[in-house]
Formats: sequence, structure tokens, C-alpha cells
Amino acid sequence: MPDFSIWPQCNIGCVFCSNPVSGFRETTDKYSYAEMVRKVGKYKRGLRTFVKFDEVGDYFNLTGGEPTLHPDFLKIVALLRTEFPRSLVRVLSNGRLFSYEDFARRTMGVGLAPFEVAVPLFGYDARTHEATSRTPGSFAQTMAGLENLRRHRGPGQRVEVRIILTRIQLKSLSGLLDMVLEKLSWVDQVVFLFVELEGFAEQYRDRVCLTMTEAAAALDALYDKVVRLPEARLYHFPLCAVPPRLWPFVYNTLAGFKVTWLDGCASCAHRPQCVGVHKSYVKHMGAPDIRPFAAPLAVEPSGDRYHPFGLPKEARAA
Repeated sequence: MPDFSIWPQCNIGCVFCSNPVSGFRETTDKYSYAEMVRKVGKYKRGLRTFVKFDEVGDYFNLTGGEPTLHPDFLKIVALLRTEFPRSLVRVLSNGRLFSYEDFARRTMGVGLAPFEVAVPLFGYDARTHEATSRTPGSFAQTMAGLENLRRHRGPGQRVEVRIILTRIQLKSLSGLLDMVLEKLSWVDQVVFLFVELEGFAEQYRDRVCLTMTEAAAALDALYDKVVRLPEARLYHFPLCAVPPRLWPFVYNTLAGFKVTWLDGCASCAHRPQCVGVHKSYVKHMGAPDIRPFAAPLAVEPSGDRYHPFGLPKEARAA
């Protein structure tokens, strides 16, 4: 699954952004449509032209910066759909440009299926959302963009809401889940991601950093809301940092080169089901909450490496 960065610039300034602090946004000359065609062609011929997740080739993540800002964004989506008609194409976008209804309609029209758009929400209103995006008006545009995606999605097209767990987000997390349940219950899934402490996130470390145990405990405290969300998922969490009743929501999605294992992990009874520890977490936080299990807990495994534990009964019934 290539992570395909198609544009380095962005129209918001998130404090947790993992892109490089200097130089990255000034590299637009490396992202021409001709260059995208060249990369896709090489990938189709079996050459490794994407750094991340090349070992899995069943779908593409279009990332940035903000991928929808590319002057030829729709042409790039059409290119991937033509060259890989059966592959999932997922756009990781802040959603602002989808507030223009024609753009949302055309994107879904070109994307066909299977196609997904994943949009992050940082808060339940302009004040809480824009404390992270640092862009006035971005909350209203993102919400309008989500509504346009709902209106114009077709069969085989999914919309995902992403919630990046930082110290800032925890302050408004309960209200954000209430807002999603009330206004966005139609989305296909809600994904909680522990912040990757890279790029801009390193610069704002004091504002965003928290332990994985703190983030997981905040979700556990809102368990009754989490189980009611559309297909809730937790990304980037090692199992020992998560209360066992949340294990069925854990998915293992990190690329191998981003992960490390600490002393004791080799003997952990749940290592086969665990994603490991993000290297940036060890670097910045010291991973104080990583503790191996001497014996397996009474949580039924699913046999799926990427979703190691099945959903609880109350989540299936929600």
C-alpha cells in the first residue's frame, strides 16, 4: 500500500503535523503531474518508488501536504483509477476544498470505487478545532466538505473521520464524540490515531505530547460513546498501553521501519498481536508505559494480524 505524497503544501497549519519543518513545502517542483505519471508507471512495472508500505500493494494513500491542492489532483486520481482499476484509492485530506460542492462531486465521480476520503476533526466547534488547525474558518469548511462528500458519494465509496490524539485534543474529546454521534453518524468509520512525534509535532512537543496510556485512558473513560461510533478504530497503539476492553478496536497499521521493540517485548505473551512501539515515541517520551505481558489475557484473538481481536458484543450490537 504505497503512501503516495502528491503535494507538499497545505492550507492549514496543524501543530501535530509530521511533515518536515523546513524545506518540504517549497518542493512543489518535484510534484508535477509528469512526475506523478513517471512514479506510477515505475510502480506498475514492479519498481519500488514509494518509501512506505510497499510490501502491501492493494491500495494507495494519497497524502501531502494537502493532496487536493495539487493543480492536477483530479487527473492524478483518474490516473490511478485507470492504471489500478480494482485497487482502493484513499485520499487523506483536511476536507476544506470539498466545501466547494462541484469539487466534491467531481472527486467522487472520478474516484469511482473502491474509493475513500479520510478527514481529521480536531474539535467540536470552531474554537476547539482551530486551536489545532490554526486556520480561521477551517472548521466550517471541513464540516461543509464532509456534508458534500456525504451528498455525492456513491456505492463503494467511504468517508472516514480521523481524530489525532494529542494533549490538546483530550480537552475537547468528549464534546467531539458527541458531535460526531449527533451530526456525523453517517460516516463509515472513526479512527483514533496516537500522534506521531515528527516534523512540526517535534517543534510543538510541549503542547501535543502525552503518553499512550493517557490517551488510551481518555478513550476508555468515554467507552460508552466509543462503542456507539461507526466502526471505531485505534491506530498506532501497542497493546500494553490500552485497557483490554479497547483491544477489539486496535488495528495494526504502522510500517515496519517506523516501529521498534523494547527490552522485554521479545518475551511478551501478546507480541504476535502487537504493532510495536513507534520510534518517535521512544525518542521523545521514553516509552514509560511499555510493559510485556507474562501471560496472555482472556481476550479472544481474531487471527487477523491487522485486526488481532474481534469486536465485543456491545459494539457489534451498536
